[in-house]
Amino acid sequence: MEIKVFNSSFSRIIITFAFFYSTLVCHFEAISRFNEDELLMAMFFWFCALTSFMGGLRFQIAKMINILTKKKKDIKDGKK
Repeated sequence: MEIKVFNSSFSRIIITFAFFYSTLVCHFEAISRFNEDELLMAMFFWFCALTSFMGGLRFQIAKMINILTKKKKDIKDGKK
């Protein structure tokens, strides 16, 4: 059972690294396109870089959403 947990956490690390690597590749491609006066393609690559960056932070984003959802539920139930 420990091997499966190790593989799961290791695969998460690899995927997170891939998201951040993709962010860098897209950003540098966007800069290249921007310097070649291809503004639409540059904006597309920056959008891809942003979504890839958010993918790399997916676990932190999920934690923030869970905290906000819990606070909203507590406010609705009358708790502080």
